[in-house]
Amino acid sequence: MVKRLSKLLGRLSPSNGTGRESYGDLKLRFREFKYLLRANNEVLAIIAELEQHLTDGGQVGLDFLRSRYIAASAKVYKMIRHLNNLSGGRYAGLVAGFNHIRGEIDEVLQTDGERGGALLLPLAQVEPGQAHLAGSKASNLAELSRAGLPVPPGFVVTTEAFRRFMDHSGLGAQLRQAVMLLDGPEPAEIQAFSRLLQQKLQAAPLPPKLEEELTAACNALAGQGAGGLLSLRSSAVGEDTQSSFAGLYRSLLGVPPQEASLAYRAVLAALYSPEAVIYRRQRGLLDQDAEMAVLVQAMLEPMASGVMYTSDPLAGGKGPLLISAVRGLGQGLVDGSLNADLYRLERSHPPVLLDYQPGGQSESLGLAAGGVERRGLAADQRGRPPLAEDQALELARLGLELEERFGCPQDVEWALAADGRLTILQSRPLHVLAARAAVPAPQIAPLLEGGSTARSGAGAGAAFVVRSEQDLARFPDGGVLVAKNSSPALAAALPRAAALVTDVGGVAGHLASLAREMGVPALVGAGQATSRIAPGQVVTVDATARRVYPGRVDELLGGEPSAAYCRPRPAPRPYWHQAAPLITRLNLTDPQAADFKAERCASFHDIIRFVHEMSFREMFRLGDLVGRDPGAGARRLEAHLPFELWCIDLGGGLAPAAGPRLAPAQVVSAPGAAFLRGLLDPAVDWNRPRPVSLKGLASVFSSSLLTPPNGGGLRDMGQRAYAILSAEYLNFNCRVGYHFTALDSFCGPERNDNYVSFRFHGGAASEDRRSLRAELIARLLGEQGFAVERKGDLVSAFLKKYDAAATAAVLEELGRLVLFTRQMDMLMDGRPMLEWLAQAYAEKNYNLVHRDKGEQP
Repeated sequence: MVKRLSKLLGRLSPSNGTGRESYGDLKLRFREFKYLLRANNEVLAIIAELEQHLTDGGQVGLDFLRSRYIAASAKVYKMIRHLNNLSGGRYAGLVAGFNHIRGEIDEVLQTDGERGGALLLPLAQVEPGQAHLAGSKASNLAELSRAGLPVPPGFVVTTEAFRRFMDHSGLGAQLRQAVMLLDGPEPAEIQAFSRLLQQKLQAAPLPPKLEEELTAACNALAGQGAGGLLSLRSSAVGEDTQSSFAGLYRSLLGVPPQEASLAYRAVLAALYSPEAVIYRRQRGLLDQDAEMAVLVQAMLEPMASGVMYTSDPLAGGKGPLLISAVRGLGQGLVDGSLNADLYRLERSHPPVLLDYQPGGQSESLGLAAGGVERRGLAADQRGRPPLAEDQALELARLGLELEERFGCPQDVEWALAADGRLTILQSRPLHVLAARAAVPAPQIAPLLEGGSTARSGAGAGAAFVVRSEQDLARFPDGGVLVAKNSSPALAAALPRAAALVTDVGGVAGHLASLAREMGVPALVGAGQATSRIAPGQVVTVDATARRVYPGRVDELLGGEPSAAYCRPRPAPRPYWHQAAPLITRLNLTDPQAADFKAERCASFHDIIRFVHEMSFREMFRLGDLVGRDPGAGARRLEAHLPFELWCIDLGGGLAPAAGPRLAPAQVVSAPGAAFLRGLLDPAVDWNRPRPVSLKGLASVFSSSLLTPPNGGGLRDMGQRAYAILSAEYLNFNCRVGYHFTALDSFCGPERNDNYVSFRFHGGAASEDRRSLRAELIARLLGEQGFAVERKGDLVSAFLKKYDAAATAAVLEELGRLVLFTRQMDMLMDGRPMLEWLAQAYAEKNYNLVHRDKGEQP
């Protein structure tokens, strides 16, 4: 026993008793600690990104999940290695647990399951929860078909077929790499590169098995279609959800079965059209998640077709049901080349027709030997409504049934067969805007009046008339987009447009849907926009009042309508989502609990939580050792703070005469002294009791960030913080309970060298409270000039190239902010509290003193 104790003590003691080797060892081990912290932050960022995608979009693509898993795996292993280097191999057993978790993830991601399943699925066999395999459009239609609603017969070429095609052609890796290069170039470069990608995809051969199955299925289905023809429509993963992709992917009508493989590749190629790539970027969607299923159906040749909105998209969900109808095929309506007749119906049971407005349609689209052709309407057809009143009422009844089934207003494409049967071609969530208050008309004669409001609001800028794809590439930021037709191809310019006005088109077109999604005021079907608005002329488009004015009319601008989207029911998630919790879920929450052990780690998050906590303990161990020697590096600051602050001088950070107990004045590091001034500002009285929300207190598992010590005592480990200092460098790390604050800064005479990096993560309260606190911190940092990124409860901020005085001022303010945000998760009971706290900080009311009971939410 004596020998074993001596050996242990020898391992913890300096080799010659002077403390110099201990300090040198600390510097070497601190390097491992620094690398570990860096890897920890990187893994936390990956976890936050995954959680955000799962929360916001509901779907995480297989390729995206696998890429984040590989990145996280490498960094988690680095953390284990750095911890063992830091501790002398004390945690070697973590490797076995890490390998076990990796094995579980690999088992999920490499399972044959549906990925090894059908290349083609009959529409009737698409089950709930297979949107990742069939796409949202086909999944929705399959549900309607199972419920006995009228849907054309067909089948789905699955995303598994898409992946097999990409692997067989060798294009999968090439396209993913190429799309990464599209991040940031000018629109003209995106267009040229996208076209090249599309050409490669359309020229690639199909796998023999897929070619064989597709040909056989198309030949069998063609017999049920008009003229022996088929329709092939995109059904991409994520399409027809809150991100509609309206008109951005391809639908091919009137396809002979012998041309099905060419048409299939053409639909796949639309994944990489310029407008689709730009739309994904604008919506924050990842190109590597884009996977295409294709819906193949028997072709219809309808008497009439069109689009139904089960609620007015510009009236906050309270307006009438709208049916837009054209004679013949509906392609001309959705691409904006035809003006439709409009039926308005009361949303009652049964529906009631309120009014009918003819659109003046003079031609229609119909099937021909070569696909689809445009035909003139006979005189007796031009004045005849495309739908009889009883047909409009029946369609409205179907629409209300779809809305009830899917749980939100619907955007429905429909067709009326020659025998009078109605058919549903598509049903997806409808984007709805709150009604905008009326604005008095200015005393200026408009250039143009009329048309239809596709998206309310007003925008001003220099007019840019788009007549070709080349014009789209040159469209300027802040311009007013003027075009003949409301083609979905114009979507490539919408993110840069102040407003949109077209000669032809209706509110039910694809471009109208995209304008509502992207928040661009849009006036469509205005008649003479391209002839009355001169290129380069500054105009104001008042889409709400359906007028275009010369010049900039400021009183019309602002007051944008708010989004009033209805959330569709959550879609079942694909099998690979089972791997996400093995990366993100945190099971080890309490470092003081008996089960806070390496063998209890069940996820990557558990491992980094454990490693992070143990790394602090190892640093405390080394710091305590060095701190016992007056000549060593770790020295405790004698200051009234809610944690012990231990300083480690890497050179020039402390006054030469500084002993083991430091006075604040002996911290001479430029960034360290500035940060300390903020921490010690007497205006921030951290001992003062905070007003605490009882609900927030109940949601907290343990004490919050920087809680004052109970009874003047210090809790073990969690109440210690370390400041690594040099003359111009500061690294501050503080871990308390579930919170982690890190600051890294250089503050010297060279402006280009100076920076401040700040990171905050964690919380002990519920997710909504942690998120609100993170939002508050991000907002306060942004007001100080930081570039801020927030993902969940992780806040990362960066500031650079300030001079030394300005950098020091920011660091001082960060010291106050660190203390101000203590216990904030318990206070965060809603957005009014966030606003009140932000105002309190702006007024330097750091201690949350309010003059009367009504001031605090």
